[in-house]
Amino acid sequence: MMKRKDVWLWGLYDFANSLGLIGVMFYFGPWLVGEHGGDDVWISIVVALSTIVMLFTLPILGHLSDRWKRRMPFLSVLTLCCIFSLLALGFVGVTAGASWGLLTFFTVMSLYFLFQYFYQSSLAFYDAFLHGLSSERDSVEKISGFGMAMGSFGGVVGLVVLIPIAQGKFPLLGIVSGRPGTFIVAATLFFLAVLPVLLFLHEEQRPIPLSEEGEMKTVREILRDFRHLHRIPGVLPYLITYYLFADAILTLTLFITLYLDVVGGLTDMQKNLALIPAAFLGIVGAAMTPFFVRMFGGLKKALAAFILLWSFFIALLAFGRSPVAFITVGMLNGFAYGTLFSLSRAFYAKLIPKDRQAELFSVYVLFERGASILGPLVWSGTAFAFASFGPEKYRFSMISLALLVFISFFTLRLVKEPTEKTSE
Repeated sequence: MMKRKDVWLWGLYDFANSLGLIGVMFYFGPWLVGEHGGDDVWISIVVALSTIVMLFTLPILGHLSDRWKRRMPFLSVLTLCCIFSLLALGFVGVTAGASWGLLTFFTVMSLYFLFQYFYQSSLAFYDAFLHGLSSERDSVEKISGFGMAMGSFGGVVGLVVLIPIAQGKFPLLGIVSGRPGTFIVAATLFFLAVLPVLLFLHEEQRPIPLSEEGEMKTVREILRDFRHLHRIPGVLPYLITYYLFADAILTLTLFITLYLDVVGGLTDMQKNLALIPAAFLGIVGAAMTPFFVRMFGGLKKALAAFILLWSFFIALLAFGRSPVAFITVGMLNGFAYGTLFSLSRAFYAKLIPKDRQAELFSVYVLFERGASILGPLVWSGTAFAFASFGPEKYRFSMISLALLVFISFFTLRLVKEPTEKTSE
């Protein structure tokens, strides 16, 4: 049995990686586009490329993790590589200053690619711990909610700490300030917070070594199992459901700060006032996950309710006209997002066999990353179609995301309430 401290360490990982993500999420787009005249299409291209690479590598790593019955080696290596790429991104930005040549641009986008690949890949092995951590006292949805709450709290802490760094009011060592400085600080905080997890998080089972023949067979099995994903009841329609509403969160992660800047006309401080309360309500929503499961009478019913609720709240973002409206609607979105993604992770953990958690959570992450292709295409395509409206074109893009989430409500109806699966 895994100890209670492992639940806390698992949640601490969500807190730690949110410290790293928030720096990139909040400051990379405005830094690239606002300060250096780049095009936001490059962000979409790099994220899409990282997804393609993950498609060919992550399922194999996940299957090896299940065969070896080890999560920590994969989680540790990917996490440390993620931190290093973020740290390097910051140092390149600080060193280059205001003048960028082609080499600097290529280096920046390459490091951004590496950060996206390592960050997203690590989540498959992090999520694979979820089922093993559950017990009669701590349900899957309760632990998933705790992790989401810790992640939202990490986002709040990250935003508060990084604000003075980004504004140049608190330079470290006399040189680390501005938006690239936030990447250095975020990477450092990520490392310090995640170190106890990498050192002390307990693994449930010991490794089982593979022969060379077994490892070659693993690759063939991965290709076969990926083609036959539909044979596991409910998994494929649920992954399609997840893909649709993950489109919204990934696209919002990429473009929300630009949206609040261009459409809302919010300053950096006002954007923080919109996102920090949203993250706090995300903590509340995630922590209330077990309550909503009981309230609606099951994981699936609670998930369906919050899909509809979040679709409505995203649509409301399209009609905001004042900073107060954006802050209020942003808070509602934070609450719905924190609850929805906590429910989603718990639902999927119960839907898939226990002995294939890492492999199938790798597929889960891939479907989320697949949203890096469709979501931005929908966003940019809608903006192009309504280009005559000027900056207001992005309001139509926001409505298109709300529609994607709404459609996922109907694909969820094809999935039955999950039950515990020991093997497949």
